[in-house]
Order: sequence, then structure tokens, then C-alpha cells
Amino acid sequence: MRIYFSAAVPCVLSVGGAPAGFLSGNELCADVDEHIPAEFIPIDANLLPLAFVAGESFFHKPPACCDVYRCGCYNMIHAARFIPRQAGFDAKCQGRGADMQATVFECGGPFLCIQDSTGFDTFPLPQCGNYEIGEELIGNERFLCVHDPVSEYLGFFSSGRKRALQLKARAFECGERLLVTQAFADIACHTVQTEYGAENGELILRSKKVSAREGFDPKKLNPKILPFAFFQEIAAGGDFTAYLAPALAEKAELLQEYLGDFCAAAIPKEMFYRVHGTINGVGLVCRRAENIFDVRFFRAETENGLITNILPVE
Repeated sequence: MRIYFSAAVPCVLSVGGAPAGFLSGNELCADVDEHIPAEFIPIDANLLPLAFVAGESFFHKPPACCDVYRCGCYNMIHAARFIPRQAGFDAKCQGRGADMQATVFECGGPFLCIQDSTGFDTFPLPQCGNYEIGEELIGNERFLCVHDPVSEYLGFFSSGRKRALQLKARAFECGERLLVTQAFADIACHTVQTEYGAENGELILRSKKVSAREGFDPKKLNPKILPFAFFQEIAAGGDFTAYLAPALAEKAELLQEYLGDFCAAAIPKEMFYRVHGTINGVGLVCRRAENIFDVRFFRAETENGLITNILPVE
């Protein structure tokens, strides 16, 4: 089984008890048998190493410290969350809103605690940052807002500690409606503006506008890049019919149902081409659980700068 390893912080990777190399924004791979030990040893001595036994069972129920990607002809392990050696409670900031109090703290990782007169709930946060906590009015309803400009985490909570919305946002504005701006680092440099309305403590999607960078034209893309841009357009929620030949554009709804729900389009690893040859495949990343992702591969046939057919890579 081919496994690709990566880490959120600089690490020395050990596989099968032997050093496999250094991870610092790059990837390393290894062909392993069932039940092979793997260890991520951070350069930062204030962080504890992560060690586990990699195998088929690991990819069905990975520990919370790792994100795993199951790709069929290979698998990927990303060491995403490391625990400090001194894992005591360390409160970072507090704030109030909507009759609730929120605390951002570190205790083996960053967390958000929300409490009111009836109890409390905790939520994991993507990373440490400069969190801002306060109350926001959307329409005539009060919400507790938690935002971090570094990780772009944005969370809204309504009375009763209900999580009304959580996503990554470049910017947001509150008023009669909540307007959220997101930016994607994809081929078209998509910007997404989403509008939500408040209704009984919930934030309801009202409208969504997806725009590409100025001057972007899918017809000018290299044919090898065109399928990636097409799948990224779908992931961003944009109008993907501009990429399709007329006969296929008429079946846009069926096509989206056929592809299923996915959150990103990925470039296959080298192992994919060893198995499938020179197919111009694209990996569609589907979230199955909080830290488990399945990757399904598709290929597109093109003619005159338009996609005429989409087929699974089997």
C-alpha cells in the first residue's frame, strides 16, 4: 500500500522504525505492509510526537490528530493537530453575546467554550489565532460571533448555545442580512458572496454570488487544465455550464447529481499514473467524517475548448 505523508508543522518522519525524511510543507511516500508503525517527530520540542500503526483499519477510524484521504490506489495521512507537552488550560480571550459567554482556550489544542445559565458546550477550533468575540445583530436577532482573521474561522451561535453557522470567511458584514465573503485559491480565483437571513435563531441562505477573477475565460485554458477548473467551479458553487458542450450543458442537473457532493478538486499523486497511465484524471474530495475524506477520480473528454463527456476513472 502506497501512503503519502504530510504534516502541519516541520517534522522528522519515521516509518517502520527508520527515518524516512523531513517534512516541511512537502510530502514523503512509502510502500508499506499492513500494521506498519509511523511517527511524526516535531522539530519544535514543545510539541509531542504523533505515533500510530498505519494500516487498513487506521484509514477507517483515524485518530483525531490526523486527516486521512482514501484514494483507492493510494492513501494520504496529514498530521494536522499536535499536542503541546504542557497541556494545561490556557485561556486566550473571552467575550459575551446573546446572553452567553465564550472562551477561547488551549488544552491539548485550541477550543471554544460557550456557556449560559443552563450549561456549556465546547467546539474544536482550526488553529490558534487572534480570535474576536462579541455580539452581532442580524435583522432583529442577537447572535454570539467568534471570528479569527488569521484562520478565517467564523462562527455564529444563537440562544441556547446553538451553532447557527460555521465556515471560513475572508470578511463579513452584519445588518438586516449577514453578508459573508469567501476567497478560493483555485484556478479562477473565485470570490463567493453569500447572504443569510436570521429566522428563529437560525441563519438561512438567501442568495449566493460566485465570481471569477477579472478577465478569466475558461475557453482560453490549456485543455489539460480545463477539467480541473471545471470541477473547481462546481466546488465553489458557480455556473459550470460555460465549460460544457451544448449537449452536455442541457443535462447540467443530472451531471451534478452524477458527480455527487464534493468539497475540492485535487491533482492525483504519482501513484495514480502508475496504475492508470497518462489519463488526465481529477480527484474529487468528499468529506465522510470530520477528519476522513474519500477521493474519487474522474476524467473529462474535451473538444474545441469545451467538455463533451465526463467518465469515472476505474
